[in-house]
Amino acid sequence: MFRRIGVFVVVLLGLWTNYGWASDGVLNIAIPADPDTFDPHRTVAAATAEIAFNVYEGLVKAGPHGEVEGALAEYWELDETRTVYTFYLRDAKFHDGTSVTVDDVAAALNKARDPNVSQRAAELEDVESITPLEGAVRIKLKQPNSAFLYTLSEVAAVVYPKDASNLAVQPVGTGPYRLVEWRPNQYVKLERFDQHWSEKTPYYKEVYFRIIPDENSMVLNLKSGRIDLIPRLEASVLHQVEHDPSLKVLSGPMNVVQVLAINNERPPFDDWRVRKALSLAVNKEEVIMGAAWGYGKELHSGISPAMAVFYNDELSQVNPYDPDQARALLKEAGFENLSFTLVLPAAYPLHVQTGELVADQWKQIGIDVDIQIVEWGTWLERVYNQRDYDVSIIGLAGRLDPHAILVRYKTGNSRNFFNFSNTHYDELIDMGLLAEGEERVRIYKEAQRILAEEAAGVFIMDPPHLAVMSKRIQGWQHYPTYVVDAASLYQ
Repeated sequence: MFRRIGVFVVVLLGLWTNYGWASDGVLNIAIPADPDTFDPHRTVAAATAEIAFNVYEGLVKAGPHGEVEGALAEYWELDETRTVYTFYLRDAKFHDGTSVTVDDVAAALNKARDPNVSQRAAELEDVESITPLEGAVRIKLKQPNSAFLYTLSEVAAVVYPKDASNLAVQPVGTGPYRLVEWRPNQYVKLERFDQHWSEKTPYYKEVYFRIIPDENSMVLNLKSGRIDLIPRLEASVLHQVEHDPSLKVLSGPMNVVQVLAINNERPPFDDWRVRKALSLAVNKEEVIMGAAWGYGKELHSGISPAMAVFYNDELSQVNPYDPDQARALLKEAGFENLSFTLVLPAAYPLHVQTGELVADQWKQIGIDVDIQIVEWGTWLERVYNQRDYDVSIIGLAGRLDPHAILVRYKTGNSRNFFNFSNTHYDELIDMGLLAEGEERVRIYKEAQRILAEEAAGVFIMDPPHLAVMSKRIQGWQHYPTYVVDAASLYQ
């Protein structure tokens, strides 16, 4: 017996509805960094997912309230063993005008789970088989997986034509917009796709994501009218816009974990006492005031309070601010004269400012910190891909399910640029996929405690999500994932 899982068919104000007529207008959005690649199996940058949400779609997609909605799948069924999903496809077309087929879906998902193709294949390792049927695709799992549907909403699981090539720069999706031009370090241009399966027409005919690394330049362009929207305003420039009568600021939870990443594999950071000393020496309250003007929410592990059900709120005293204890641990570990390099990504001023403040705090306990500020592409290659660093800082984008966030710390995971490794932690992450309800919550809270006690990194804050835009723009929605839903916007 199958149980049918209904699709959310809630019409939300501002979500893909025609308010009068579609416009021939242009929407200009400012973002701080270029995408890395539009190849869904190679991208690691949140900057790509932010744009790709409008271009690509999978069987399901993220909803604005953290739910999973049907996309190319009109509905789906799950059998009683919780291991067989059957997704029933709707009629949909790709941006090249061809119809989406069950073979396209199967081919894309098989590539997504191929470790020779996809950097995130491990997240689909429970898939045993993908079988095209008449108008449907059946996916059989090796075991129940509570995160599976959420995993299918990620960019790595999107669908594209089975014969598509050069997706890195010429993505072919089914989304409400298609990519027509990408000029690196300048802009990404999207154009409305009038054959979208929803039969809803986005208001704006063209959308430009303009790359403007400097937050002050973003604000100047916004106030002059050359930019209509800044999806993620730096708190340090909020005072420049909050009293402007032509603009409005909308705030919401970012569901981002800002973390000082520590290369756990590189001496002396392979000694937990050194990592813990770094954490104990950071005054997070001071950092939040100095870098985020007091708007951020203090973190103590790898999940944000925005994920209230799973967030472990009992960890605040695991690594409290205690510079004396930090000095004692460094002395015990034999590294009283510790020195290292702190790599900061230039494209993100909040991270640069946070890093500079933390470096000063570390210097106060005798640590010699060499700060290196690097371009975004350099950071991705050196820190994320090659893992050639001592300590760095980044914001890890939120997900719909805690597994997708916490699995990055599992031994051998392709996203584990921390090189963190703990056997019990690995066991918990595996257990979390099989569990449901309160047991699953308990497992993930225990996993967070391990991250805190082992000081996998120094967890700083969930920054505020401040979206600032022209007052005429309507329909903005805060998603719990790193996206800009351009199709929901109108005026």
